[in-house]
Amino acid sequence: MNATLNSVTHALEILHLLRRRGPLRLSEVAAEIGVGTSSAHRLMATLREQRFVRQEVGGKRYELGSAMLFSSEVTALEHCVAVSRSVMEELQEQTGETVHLSVLRGKTCLFASSVESQRRVRVTSRVGQGPFAHTAAGGKVLLAALDEDRLGDVYLHEALAAGTPAAIASHEELSAELSRVREHGFARNLGESEDDMYAIAVPVRRPNGEVISSLTIAAPLSRIGPSSAGAPLSPYEREVLDALRAAAASIESLLAF
Repeated sequence: MNATLNSVTHALEILHLLRRRGPLRLSEVAAEIGVGTSSAHRLMATLREQRFVRQEVGGKRYELGSAMLFSSEVTALEHCVAVSRSVMEELQEQTGETVHLSVLRGKTCLFASSVESQRRVRVTSRVGQGPFAHTAAGGKVLLAALDEDRLGDVYLHEALAAGTPAAIASHEELSAELSRVREHGFARNLGESEDDMYAIAVPVRRPNGEVISSLTIAAPLSRIGPSSAGAPLSPYEREVLDALRAAAASIESLLAF
């Protein structure tokens, strides 16, 4: 019985650890929960079989699997996706560009819902996928909402993954960018996740003020974006940002019911 309880306890510790820290190597997990590598491997094998964890594609690190969207989180996210759909469709029609609703999963800005632009040259829908959060407008908004301890657990323990040459490359740059996001209430992606990618994003909050997701308008950088990260918002960007903020406010009103 004690061995069984210990296994359950260690399995729960692994899930909480991956939830806090994001993807980790087997040796890191073993060290954190205080078990041998062989014991950690057996626990991981069981958790993988039940889809509670998975290995990164092409990597050796483990991350939370699809079964680890807890029921309360699933309910909240499903509700947000459902109530936001009509608002996102209206926003897409208003701006002509692709609209994303995103959540943070480890270091990834995951697209939970998208309404794709009808223009010939456009950003495509990528539901279930996403770039590194520090390279994405929506990801920066979500990272900016974390407290320092949580941000450190998730994102500041190792070197930043490479994006394009325009992407943030150091923790110091990331901290400065997140401070700007908190101050101004929005974030931009200026060719950071992909060379010709432009995006601008704002937070979507629960009634208690907690950020549940980010709302993003994405388009080819060559069509909409400024020439450099230091450039001020263009008049058109300001129009897009106003529309984005109004849409986020509409979603937040719907979440209150």
